[in-house]
Amino acid sequence: MLEEFRDAGLDIAYATNVVTDDLYVASEPDPGEPLDIVRQILVPHRLVLRSDAGVWFIVPEEAPAAAQPEASAETGAAAEAQLDNVIVAASRYEISRDLSTSQFSLDRRSIQTMPDIGEDPIRVTQRLPGTAASGASARAHFRGGEENEVGIMLNGNWLFDPFHIRDYQNIFSAIDARAIQGVEVYTGGFPVRFGDRMSGLVLMDSLEPEDDRHNEIGLSVFNTSLLTAGSRGDTSWLFSARRGNLDLVIDPKFGQPSYFDVFGEFAWELSPAARLSVNVLYADDSVELVLETDPAEREFVRSDTRNAQVWLQLASEWSDTLTSNTVLSLVDYSNIRVGAADDEEKMIASVHDLRDTRQVGLQQDWTWSPSDRHRTAWGLHVVYGEADFAYDATAEYFELQASYVDQRDELARSLTASSDGASYALYVSDRWKLSGKAILEWGLRWDDQTYTKLGSDSQLSPRLSLMYRTSENSELRISAGRYHQSQAIQSLQIEDGVTAYHPAQRADQLIAGFHYRTANDISLRIEGFYKDIGKVRPRYENLYDPLGIMPELQPDRVRVAPTSARAYGIEVSADRTKGPRTWWVSYTLSEVSDRVAGRDQPRSWDQRHALQAGVAWRNEKWDFSAATSVHSGWPTTSLSLAEVGVDDEGEPLYEATPGPRNAERLPSFASVDVRLSRRFDLPRGSLLAFVEVSNVLNRRNVCCLDWDIDDNGDLERGVDHWMPLLPAIGVLWEF
Repeated sequence: MLEEFRDAGLDIAYATNVVTDDLYVASEPDPGEPLDIVRQILVPHRLVLRSDAGVWFIVPEEAPAAAQPEASAETGAAAEAQLDNVIVAASRYEISRDLSTSQFSLDRRSIQTMPDIGEDPIRVTQRLPGTAASGASARAHFRGGEENEVGIMLNGNWLFDPFHIRDYQNIFSAIDARAIQGVEVYTGGFPVRFGDRMSGLVLMDSLEPEDDRHNEIGLSVFNTSLLTAGSRGDTSWLFSARRGNLDLVIDPKFGQPSYFDVFGEFAWELSPAARLSVNVLYADDSVELVLETDPAEREFVRSDTRNAQVWLQLASEWSDTLTSNTVLSLVDYSNIRVGAADDEEKMIASVHDLRDTRQVGLQQDWTWSPSDRHRTAWGLHVVYGEADFAYDATAEYFELQASYVDQRDELARSLTASSDGASYALYVSDRWKLSGKAILEWGLRWDDQTYTKLGSDSQLSPRLSLMYRTSENSELRISAGRYHQSQAIQSLQIEDGVTAYHPAQRADQLIAGFHYRTANDISLRIEGFYKDIGKVRPRYENLYDPLGIMPELQPDRVRVAPTSARAYGIEVSADRTKGPRTWWVSYTLSEVSDRVAGRDQPRSWDQRHALQAGVAWRNEKWDFSAATSVHSGWPTTSLSLAEVGVDDEGEPLYEATPGPRNAERLPSFASVDVRLSRRFDLPRGSLLAFVEVSNVLNRRNVCCLDWDIDDNGDLERGVDHWMPLLPAIGVLWEF
């Protein structure tokens, strides 16, 4: 039970000879603050909490002065040894604390009670400061970076494209929120152990079974789920399976989005110092989406995706000071996308896109802690992969779609490509406790890739972090470093006619943050960041409609080739996450831009002002939460139309010219989401019933522009919107 409070953010340290394995919770504690609950469960065991340097230590209760026996040399030595063990445990805990300025932890219950679509553990990161997201996709931008600059790890293994409906906004992740212990998120400043990502990390560990057997069956608008977990002797297991229900609740004329995912872990305690686990994640999509149902304007895409990932994880404790973690992984991934549009007033098009990827990887991480003041870590990561691509597309444009400047009347693209090769990484870091108030860590990482066929393109990434405790309740953290990201083997931009890989991108980051915790457990945080991005990879965007199901064939598709980019801003946040009533609020002022042809252009997800806030209340039966997201409108581009002549039949000819890219703004975005749940006790287990509503105010947040020529030959602008009011209900039986 103590580990649950640790996972929830309560800094607790203890010696194993004080809190032994045979201790148990004698009686159900009364509801209250986390510290009060811990004190209650310690009382029967004559243990108490003592605070020192911001950490709560569990120590034996002192006997009353009148009852103290005269200490013998033997009892005095035993007490001294016990005290030494407590101090060493606390020091090791402190030297192991993460020094990152931009690290957040969300426990399992917080994720499940957050009013987000589908209880998605990846979506919940969109509530953090410095993130930019539309709400339609499960992916997010961290501090101005692209969505693909965020790495996702589960049980020590980097996940390969873990999303459903990937060809249309990656609406859901393939991770069951109920199957994980929690989420640890870096929005920047992460250590050198984690590389080949420039902007952020999402780290997860699977649920650790607390009972011999625990089962869950869930049914909601979004999915039907089954989970079973348990432990017996030296073994434990977890199995989770989910089936998407969207194909059962939406009108079939708009498509059939069918998908499911399965996750399993089986673990053995090989010895007191070694644990081996086998992990499997399988996701399968067979999705058809229809944007236009009229036969004369039909537009659809069908996507079949199979994503199989298997990995072994071996955690070893070689001595009291030396540990290692080894992961051997396999990936087999296939995606086929077939689409067509049949609108003689806009575009007639078809696409057939095939991608296959296979990978095998080995990752090993070592940690050596020779003393309570020093820790060294090092490791390697090797991945060999093969990828095959086959792309065929044709398009014919009419009226306004054919009037864009430099737009061809027809497009035909037929390309194939194959890649194979390896990526390598080595790193070392060294952490020192300089004093009772300061900890310093330096690190160096080397990466290289051979599948890119770029010759000498290895990357060297030095990083430095400092944590200084200004008082018992406040800390100053500073980090500076270089971060690289290579183009992944599966991300060849063949759909835009590109058949070669680009060099790795580079980001130099400087982050400074101050954190203060008040006496009543309110956490206050202010953080500033600056990110300078070089070797920016060219990308392709749609100026007006980012939701197109065949975006590469749309006439508003443009190539963005910055020479550099930068992001900077300041984040201010406050929260109280302990107790039955919690809340949080954050404000971010930021700017992110590309340097294109000597001029700065806002990135398409630039939001100058962003506010995140939420409240939650719970007791033994009820849970209620509400959250709001408000941010400045994202940049957009104007369009002008000029008559330039007549055709052979005397009909006017037009030329559509986009204005300066991203020089205008869409209206501000705002959404309020709520969730209410009630738990009912049953003869066997309990039943949880919930209702949640996304965008409860039904605000029409503009996402896209739809241009056309009216009957008078004038340019007509329409708008499309992000998610409308979206209600959902569900039940969960736990037994």
